Amino acid sequence: MAIQSIARDQRDSTDSSKPAARTSTPSSDELGRWRRRAGRVILYLLLAAGAAIMLFPFFWMVSSSLKTFQEVNLSPPTLFPADPQWSNYADAWTAPPSGFARYFLNSLLVAVVGTSLQLFTGLTAAYAFARMKFRFNNLLFVIVLATMMIPFEAKIVPNYVLIRQIPLTGGNDLLGAGGSGLYDTYAGMILPGVASAFAIFLLRQAFMAIPRDYWDAVRMDGASHWTFLWRVLIPMTMPAVLTVVLFGFLARWNELLWPLIATQSESIRPVQLGLMSFSGDEGSLYHLLMAATTLVAIPGIIFFLFVQRRFIEGLTAFGVKG
Repeated sequence: MAIQSIARDQRDSTDSSKPAARTSTPSSDELGRWRRRAGRVILYLLLAAGAAIMLFPFFWMVSSSLKTFQEVNLSPPTLFPADPQWSNYADAWTAPPSGFARYFLNSLLVAVVGTSLQLFTGLTAAYAFARMKFRFNNLLFVIVLATMMIPFEAKIVPNYVLIRQIPLTGGNDLLGAGGSGLYDTYAGMILPGVASAFAIFLLRQAFMAIPRDYWDAVRMDGASHWTFLWRVLIPMTMPAVLTVVLFGFLARWNELLWPLIATQSESIRPVQLGLMSFSGDEGSLYHLLMAATTLVAIPGIIFFLFVQRRFIEGLTAFGVKG
């Protein structure tokens, strides 16, 4: 018994002399890395889900544009067309009374001319507010900004009365009576929107971000305000200029309510009113309507893809500086 007790004591002392097994526990740096990776994965999943939600209407539009009349009205609806009907695009192009090409030409004319005039008025007004010192400068700028709070619907009646009573146009006399003025004309669709408070605000902020040393330098060379604007300020603030162009073009390309009120002839109406020709008292030709809508959306998407980098730069660089 004594011998067994001595042997047991020796084994216990030997086991106690061995180092204890180390348990691996993650360090704080590893935990931080895992948290960052998990947070990044969750963020990407949320962004992907948001992108899918935003893109689904476009997918549904294209998918519906390739279905037959019977398939597009099925309930429950099908996600993909059983037999893609590419001829729907050709039918949609020729279906409206004036032809969809005419609507496209009208929208392009209104969008290009209207955006050009809006850019010109925005550049000149913004330069005056940013670089010229005159009485009531700040007060007038505040008044311009205050017009942004007036909803478009509140300006429809005044704009309509204005284009109908412009003197010496459309059979009107010197007092603006007796005729139709600019009603049912391209000018009637374009002129009410040639001045934009948003364009003036954004361009003014961009001009004020340019150091005054540039003006002092060109003035020593004998340059005028006009030369300084077109040769120095506009190239240096091109992101803001393209932002104004993008907003102006898309707003006119997608405009529906004002052309509906200001025009009557199908020959001068834009594409948004052309889409109404696919809906009638007997129902809507949804397959052709979706095909036409896809054609209408393509120019705006292409334009945005070309200027998206400068567009984001313009909003972030000049939109919040005072």
